[in-house]
Amino acid sequence: MSKHVDLSVVIPTLGRPILIQTLQSLIDAEGFDRLDIIVAGQIADRSVRDAVRSLSECYPNIRNLEVAFARGDSSEKKNAGWRAAKSDLIAFIDDDVVVAHNWPEQVRLPFHRFDVGLVSGPGLVPDDLPLMARLAGIVLASKAAGYVAERYMVGDPAPREIRWSGLIGCNMAYRRAVLERLGGFDPAFWPGEEMIAAYRATRLGYKLIFQPQALLYHYPRASFWRFCRQMYGYGATRIRLIRAGVDLEAATIIPAVLVLALVVLGVTVFFCRWARVILLAGTTLYALAALWVTFAKCRETRRALDLLILFLIPIMHISYGLAEWVELVRPGKDLSEPPLQ
Repeated sequence: MSKHVDLSVVIPTLGRPILIQTLQSLIDAEGFDRLDIIVAGQIADRSVRDAVRSLSECYPNIRNLEVAFARGDSSEKKNAGWRAAKSDLIAFIDDDVVVAHNWPEQVRLPFHRFDVGLVSGPGLVPDDLPLMARLAGIVLASKAAGYVAERYMVGDPAPREIRWSGLIGCNMAYRRAVLERLGGFDPAFWPGEEMIAAYRATRLGYKLIFQPQALLYHYPRASFWRFCRQMYGYGATRIRLIRAGVDLEAATIIPAVLVLALVVLGVTVFFCRWARVILLAGTTLYALAALWVTFAKCRETRRALDLLILFLIPIMHISYGLAEWVELVRPGKDLSEPPLQ
């Protein structure tokens, strides 16, 4: 085993079984012997815990930090991981991803520029996901998700500088010096600790590079309610980010405007004929736009079942917009996921 470490990889975990698949993809990747892999989190599932222990015995560059936190769990696990890392380049991936064979090399590559402080790559939708998980991934990679869709697609293969909001938290890397200047990830944000960190890093003058070739495949647990919860968390976090002083991106408050319009028009239709006309015209235009997005995405995927994203598009927007209003009225709810029991 080479003693030289090119990259530390921090995996905040809830102890889900797919963690073993994540680790195996890193073991199979090019340059594995030059990786420092840190699994940050307590693992309740005995079989998963035993498997991680077995891998760490076979491969000394895999270790488990058995940490858990009452609040801001995801942020604090990331912080514990990077502070224990052996490399000055530290990547963060989720515990439900599979990295491409050349991912370690590709995620390091942009750091050859001295002004690059952080790098992100796409989280692609695998072909072998269960239907609901696939639909959730596809809708986030559609035009209905706005600029967010770029995080889930390769697009132009050339590395490019992007805004802080283009980073994807399941596939990112930092220079240690940047994390030290930031003081790590803010526990007040989840999901979104990676977003506020990226914003603050770019404000300090560091460049954020999107590296399309540093790709991984995301295998999320997915049900209809988990999708709603995910979108709700994104909406609440957007308001927290705005409250923290990030640049206002008008597209991110459109869902809140839509929810408000639905409520106001839904009430006034009983008293005003013009409200009924406006509501009907607005819903018709929205439905046509959702249909266009759905058919455009299905032309890309060539899967008829992906037409079902038509029903997830309004769910995504309503969950996101509702969360924005709730966060405005009742701020600060902890959105962290509890560890698996």
